[in-house]
Amino acid sequence: MTATVVTEAERAAAGRWLVKHRVDVPAMTDLLALRLGFRAGARPPGWRRWMGLAVLVYAAATIGFASLTFLPAVRGADLTGSSFLYFLLVIQQLGYWLPARVRDRQALARFGTLGGPPRTELTGWFLAVPLITFGGGAALAVTIFATTPFRTYAAGWLLLLALGAAVTTAIVTDVLRRPVIAEDETSRAVDAALRLYDLLVAMPGIYALPLLLEALVGDHAQPPEWRPWLAGYALLAVAAQVVVGVVQWRRLRAVLSGSTPS
Repeated sequence: MTATVVTEAERAAAGRWLVKHRVDVPAMTDLLALRLGFRAGARPPGWRRWMGLAVLVYAAATIGFASLTFLPAVRGADLTGSSFLYFLLVIQQLGYWLPARVRDRQALARFGTLGGPPRTELTGWFLAVPLITFGGGAALAVTIFATTPFRTYAAGWLLLLALGAAVTTAIVTDVLRRPVIAEDETSRAVDAALRLYDLLVAMPGIYALPLLLEALVGDHAQPPEWRPWLAGYALLAVAAQVVVGVVQWRRLRAVLSGSTPS
């Protein structure tokens, strides 16, 4: 079996991450470099393949969504003009999660897991964000579909929300089910911090941002009488996401504050 290669770039990036978060370690270990390197900005092995895959997925998604115009009773002008932003957000989330997941699995195979449950708890604020973003957005889309002539816009938006919800659910589920990948108390604290960090990446509130762009550019596909409601929904989702981000970041720092050996 081929040994997992840890690059010098990953070691350097992991070291910067530990310094930034004031975590002292006697020496950089392969485990910490594997888990922190990519998350701290180092390009993982095979990053060109990941980049090529991202470009292909983005192209396929945009072409596929535009192809909906060939369906009966669907006009291209009635589709949401911000679909490309939704796909960019999906690519951004998957582009972080999938390479990080690969490195985590390699670390797990090499170093194993420590006993004990993962230190991850979802706060009420965290649960409120997907409820607002996906639940509230779906309710608005269904109402617009049922009560206005802008049915194509509503159906397209609902489809994009479903895609965002699926990606968010996949990331959050993976984070919550991931075993503790650690070899000592310091790496266990880093494991707990990375769960909070990964949940920050799976921030569902960003899927409300495209609506604000539509409002700014005056997308005519939006029902005019619903624009205040759509803007209010987007602002509420983003505001809730900001609150969750602050809470998660404070929890992350609190977890790491007790990880420095005395």
